[in-house]
Amino acid sequence: MQETVAFDPGIGNLILDFNTFINDIYSQLMNLHSVSQKRTRFKLYNNKIYSGIENNIAFYHGCLLWAYYIKKENEKAPKDIIGNVFLSLTPEQIKEYDYLIQVNFLENYFDSYERDTSYYIGKKVIIPDLWKKTLELYKNFLELNKGFVNTRKTDDIVLPDTLENRLFTQDIYSVISKAVNEKNLKILFDIPII
Repeated sequence: MQETVAFDPGIGNLILDFNTFINDIYSQLMNLHSVSQKRTRFKLYNNKIYSGIENNIAFYHGCLLWAYYIKKENEKAPKDIIGNVFLSLTPEQIKEYDYLIQVNFLENYFDSYERDTSYYIGKKVIIPDLWKKTLELYKNFLELNKGFVNTRKTDDIVLPDTLENRLFTQDIYSVISKAVNEKNLKILFDIPII
């Protein structure tokens, strides 16, 4: 029997640095002079942007599933969590650590994206409500766990009420393993959490 569980089952390697990605795209757009050039370029980037949003929402979805899985699987005999990089933060770093920066950036970008698709491609692309709710749930999860700076054991994990009493019929571990092996976080949506 394994004595420890991983903080990250491998999905962290598949997340996109969305802030940098979006800033690079908009920087390139701003360097173009004509509106028609910007519209053409945005059309080329639109699918990548949408896929990037979907990928990161799937990552947050997977984090919620993994936290649920390791907490519930080890409820009777809590295990040590290995690989939590946030435990290495110094007290000074913890004071400056904004664990909501990535999710807030993505959440704030939703309105911009919908507005920009309307302007640049002439058709408003709507972010699915399910993605918005998943991001809200993950944000709540981060807040409950204070950015995981003190998460050492499986019983340290605090699940949002929505998940705490939830029963899943699917094999969470298998779905997460498949997503990691196939390098496709969208597979994680096969297990609804909302």
